[in-house]
Amino acid sequence: MTGKLYILGIFLTLYWGFCLLIGFKNQKKIISPVDFFIFGRQLPSWAFFAIATSTVFSGWIFFLHPSLIFTNGFPYSVTSLFIIAIPLVGILFSKRQWMLSKRFGFVTPSEMISIYFKSDILRVLIVIITLGFAIPFIGMQLSLGGLLINILSDNLIGTGSAAILLGGIITVYLSTGGIKSIIYIDSIQFLLIVFGIICVGFVVYELVGGWSLLNESLSRIANLKVNLFNSKETYNSYLAIPGTIKIVEILNESLSYNGIWTSSMIFTFVFALTGMQMSPNMSMLTFASKEVQYFGTQQIWFSAFLIGFLLIFFTTAIGIGATLLGGNNFINESGNNISNILPPTMYPNEAISLVPNLINLVGEYSYVFFGILALCAIASVQATSSLYLTTSAIVTRDILKKFFVKNLNNQQQIFSSRIALMLVFISSLSLSIISGGKIIDLGSFALSIACQMLVPLIAICYFSWFTKQGVSCGIIVGIITVIFTESIGKNLFGDLIVWNKWPLTIHSSAWGIFFNLVSASIISFITQETKETNHKRKFHDFIEENKNYSLTRRSLKPSALIILIAWLFFALGPGVIMGNELFGKPVNVESWSFGMPSIWVWQIVFWILGVLLIWFLAIKMEMSTSPPKTIISQTDDIGSSYR
Repeated sequence: MTGKLYILGIFLTLYWGFCLLIGFKNQKKIISPVDFFIFGRQLPSWAFFAIATSTVFSGWIFFLHPSLIFTNGFPYSVTSLFIIAIPLVGILFSKRQWMLSKRFGFVTPSEMISIYFKSDILRVLIVIITLGFAIPFIGMQLSLGGLLINILSDNLIGTGSAAILLGGIITVYLSTGGIKSIIYIDSIQFLLIVFGIICVGFVVYELVGGWSLLNESLSRIANLKVNLFNSKETYNSYLAIPGTIKIVEILNESLSYNGIWTSSMIFTFVFALTGMQMSPNMSMLTFASKEVQYFGTQQIWFSAFLIGFLLIFFTTAIGIGATLLGGNNFINESGNNISNILPPTMYPNEAISLVPNLINLVGEYSYVFFGILALCAIASVQATSSLYLTTSAIVTRDILKKFFVKNLNNQQQIFSSRIALMLVFISSLSLSIISGGKIIDLGSFALSIACQMLVPLIAICYFSWFTKQGVSCGIIVGIITVIFTESIGKNLFGDLIVWNKWPLTIHSSAWGIFFNLVSASIISFITQETKETNHKRKFHDFIEENKNYSLTRRSLKPSALIILIAWLFFALGPGVIMGNELFGKPVNVESWSFGMPSIWVWQIVFWILGVLLIWFLAIKMEMSTSPPKTIISQTDDIGSSYR
């Protein structure tokens, strides 16, 4: 064993020992399920900021985002603006969900929606969405963790063994300490993620020779005539968005297909990424928060500003810079690479190994720095630990307690959730192994399933018009549509599906929600019932009574809607095409107004405008500020009423 491997072993042992110690220390402090799952609704501000931010972004921004930029170029990097779209979804739903949870004692979103609609079918469907999101998403994270440890240990530890070890550690400290473990561990992991992205970014900047040489080298790539990854697009589309909507033509069915990043693909993929915020798991984290005003701070400064800064200036540089460091053999053969320090076989099917390979390079020069970056990468994978806990809570309370063992006491609920947590881990691990390394497919499918929560959230937060029959039908149709427009559909049904995944460069999440919304609307129109509407109205009346009604808010409402639509159109929609050449032509570096590709400047402009938009909606429009009245709870745990 080399010194690098000894350092890796020491650092991981100390870090995982700390995680287990935190879990065991908090084991005796757990009294009730509300304590175990949502910290008695008293989650402090600093913990909410860290947990919410690290859970949403986690391994996606540390591993997958730079890998997809490396493969697809700047058009994909425009999806970095999901750091604005995710808090936009939070602004729409988080405050209202928190108010309902506080007032009526909801611990899980399944309870909230089933009681709102008086429907056990919807309760089960929300659990299905939870499992359909959490298990593949956790499986993706375990695959990333296994791949990371395998590469960093120079293949000494297999990917499967590493995934088992990593998942086992998470399962143990969550089973013992519940959300109290996450509070301390995720706060540290959040800092490690931020530090790690910055460090890896600076490493790439150094390896490519600095900012100026990076941008100068990029203009030559756009002149290459070879095909981009596995489609008929050329490298012109590496620095410019190739259109608004297209029919996909795959060159080789045996190779990976990452998508042609037209404006329709960008917009719908960003919508898919907002599924992390819409998922039932994030709703439970919302319920745990002590105060509403935490939401606005997290949305503006942590998600939109901080993570946006990291993605645009560091993650983008990691993905683009790696193209010039030997990771793309087409560019190597054209003579446009700067060095050959990365494996030439990475492009396109091994792109997921980009960040682990960069960290491995550091190990050749500094063992300690290598160990620190390894911990940062591990932290990004462990940051989704709240998904394990919230999924086990939803299964325990909404399936086991509701339908099978109704008289579960507090300790039995906690014990049952620990069993469920272990089953979630085993299921996710099995799926990660079965998927055969198709890590991105796991994440894409999980996000698309989570997006089907949009209709029930709209119904409970805004429109009482939707009926339980309509919403139930919509969710079922939406999930089926996702399956048929994802790679899983092609794998299951083969040539019976004549289109490729993401038909017409529209992501499966958008196809799913389109048919979900249409089905829900049609069935709701047919099945309107006065009695059901009157029951639902009491929830909406409560929201209306506790909304902010300031004169400023009402007068700015039309302006807010116009600004939001304009931002979406130009930042993510068809208007983004203007960014291709507004600040210089992609193939002519001398025309670049700011010494960087035009589409990169466009991202920066709309990131800044997006931060201002989030502030305007969250604070000025009072959509993430404290309600004017103190909300008095009817009960701390509504689940105690259905024994």
